[in-house]
Amino acid sequence: MEANERLKAGEKATLVSGCTSVVLAIIKGLAGIFTGSIALITSALDSIADIIGMLTSWFGFRISQRKPDGKFPYGYYKAESVATLFISFFILYAAYRLLVGGYERLFVPPQISMPAIALSIAFVSIFISLGLSRYLNRTGSRINSDLLLTNSRERLGDVAATVAVFVAIAMSYLNVYYVEGIVTIIISLLILRLGLVALKNSLYALMDVSPGGENKDMITDIIKRVRDVESFDGLKLRKSGPFVFGEVVIKIRKSANVNRAHEISDIVEKKVMERMSEIVSFIVHVEPYKSEKYRIVIPVKSNSGLDSPLSLRFGRSGYFLFADIDRGSVKRFYFKKNPYSRKAKVGLLAANFVIKEGASALFVKKLGEISFHTLRDHLVDIYKVRGRTAGDVLRNLKDGRFSRLNGHVKTRAPK
Repeated sequence: MEANERLKAGEKATLVSGCTSVVLAIIKGLAGIFTGSIALITSALDSIADIIGMLTSWFGFRISQRKPDGKFPYGYYKAESVATLFISFFILYAAYRLLVGGYERLFVPPQISMPAIALSIAFVSIFISLGLSRYLNRTGSRINSDLLLTNSRERLGDVAATVAVFVAIAMSYLNVYYVEGIVTIIISLLILRLGLVALKNSLYALMDVSPGGENKDMITDIIKRVRDVESFDGLKLRKSGPFVFGEVVIKIRKSANVNRAHEISDIVEKKVMERMSEIVSFIVHVEPYKSEKYRIVIPVKSNSGLDSPLSLRFGRSGYFLFADIDRGSVKRFYFKKNPYSRKAKVGLLAANFVIKEGASALFVKKLGEISFHTLRDHLVDIYKVRGRTAGDVLRNLKDGRFSRLNGHVKTRAPK
């Protein structure tokens, strides 16, 4: 679901809930006045607070749909968090009023006429509020909106408060007047907790809180699966209304040209945004990577240990010597026979062979065009070497006596 579609869905949900709250407030208010039920009148006032909250939510979603501009280049998404902040204050105020009213009703017996009407109105209000809460929760989860989820929890508080009203009316009819006060105090404390949670979430969002470890774990897994990303750091996420902004620094080998580096960063960005629909912007920075541990490959004519003579032709070499380097020192080396030395398109086949073996650097005297571009496309560094044997290459490697090969060198078969 696109960002604008999600905002429109949130706007529609708040409008439906707001209109329903208006109807409930009018019905409960009139019924409270007609029957003399203070509990219903208080519940109507609570519904009016819901209406104000819904209007604030609707206003927040409307502002959030405005496109980014010069003054707000990151968009207006935080308008939803501001709206949530105001709603949390309304919830806290309603909880306070209910708490005070509940304490007062412990000692004042209510006088209710026609309790059947009052009970019917309270009963219907319970199910309407419960339906609204589920609708808001379902929509809020679908579009990842803290605002709708906060409103959903607030509607559950209204359900509980209306249940208390229903019980209070029934107990008042039976002359057990203090039950209304006790239940109201309990419900007000629950609503107070919901208000504090909403206040905390809105303040965290306004302060660019990270959306949580689970999101970072998912992005970490995605980046690790992208080929040619050697490592990454600086992964940051921040919530902005119902959406998330993120950034990361990926490290790729220095041999990658600008186009290849841009291609890799695009792959990372695309995969992250495909898996996580709530992310509307994910910036990928690229930095060169140099590892202390890597594997090199040297084409040689025969398997004669470090005395193996270097092969002039990469694809037609008899063997490849692979050496694992750690902080400039050779930790181990081994030979593999070139299975393609007598085949056609030998340069391409040999290049893919050393790539599959995990080589990140090739030390060679000469290299054909196809081999050169295949290896460079897979971020294999290519160096021109001096000397006659594999041992000479490894000694020159330790002393830094080699130079980068920046282009292919034509090779000819010996006469």
